[in-house]
Amino acid sequence: MITVVQIDRQTHLTGQTMRTLKEAQELHKRGYRVIVVCQPHSFIELSARERCLEVVPLSMKHFVPALIKLSLFLRREQVNLINAHGYVDHLLSVLAGKIAGVQAHVRTKHNHVPLKGGALSRYLYGTLTNRIIAISEHIRDVMIQSGLPPRHVTTIHTAVNLSQFAPQEKNQELLKALGLSADCAIIGIVARLTERKGFKTLFEAVKILTDEKRRLMCLVVGGGASQKKIDVLRSHAESLGVTRYIVATGKRNDIPDILSLLDVFILPSLAEGLGRSLIEAMASGKPIVATRVGGIPEAVENGKNGILVPPGDSQALARAIAQLLDNPRKAQEMGRASRARAELLFDETKMIDGISSLYEELTTSGKSAGYQRSDDYAIKNVSTGTDCR
Repeated sequence: MITVVQIDRQTHLTGQTMRTLKEAQELHKRGYRVIVVCQPHSFIELSARERCLEVVPLSMKHFVPALIKLSLFLRREQVNLINAHGYVDHLLSVLAGKIAGVQAHVRTKHNHVPLKGGALSRYLYGTLTNRIIAISEHIRDVMIQSGLPPRHVTTIHTAVNLSQFAPQEKNQELLKALGLSADCAIIGIVARLTERKGFKTLFEAVKILTDEKRRLMCLVVGGGASQKKIDVLRSHAESLGVTRYIVATGKRNDIPDILSLLDVFILPSLAEGLGRSLIEAMASGKPIVATRVGGIPEAVENGKNGILVPPGDSQALARAIAQLLDNPRKAQEMGRASRARAELLFDETKMIDGISSLYEELTTSGKSAGYQRSDDYAIKNVSTGTDCR
């Protein structure tokens, strides 16, 4: 049995943490021993326990104590491979893994930020790490442009459960619960409430559309931002006079039902690695209006399953939304094309197949050595959630 550590320092619900958890859960189902290393009391810890996964809460605030604890733990548990998901956990796990004799190191790159630090970063990502997984071809290109050899970076797209996110009729009970009218057009976004997601541009587009006397509501679903950032977005909507056209729900756990309500899904990001919510909307058969940034054009073929517009251009965003609302037949065609493209590129089973194949490739040369030990610095126990019999 291959023992794998998935390590992720993020504390909140994000597309990255959802992918980390999904990888851990599905690899566990396939017979791997998967241990999730994460910050104490984080979203990942709570969710991993709910999924009955092995969990190691490790404070990564202080680097040296965390390095000591993690290296002793990796050796004791005879870990074969570590998959890191962020920069700090990447550096920490590579150093700890080298000390402990871990066989293979993988880094999943979720954002499109180029490598910083010159030769030092290339040494960490290139020499010390066996393979980089990019969640989109765009991110892979950025890594190669940063100096990594093409063979060292593998694209494995973020994907979703296609049976969970599937086309369905509008959930009438949810429609009523949110105070939305069945005869009113509904556009919407599912995303963290940050400026990077383009909310200001979206609100400005809503202003343009409603000034044209269009009957529409904009559904905004998401959380995870600081109160200060939320207040900034709220103030912008108030200054435009569009708050009465916006229904903000906060974080929701019924995203498939939420997506069922939308006539058009909007993702006006200013920067985006790929966008998990975008893929969920595509799998749900929704026409898309999104910005031409990052990995989005890999998912949205302009004119086929959606319309791409420049980032920060509220006029272009409004025109694209209006085009789909005014042409429901075209919107339905694009929705069907979205589902077909999700089935082609963003099937969760294919994602796990790719990760599993990579892990097998990197560990076939033999098992990593390790031995049992106890130490005051060591992580004593690996625990799972309750009621996981």
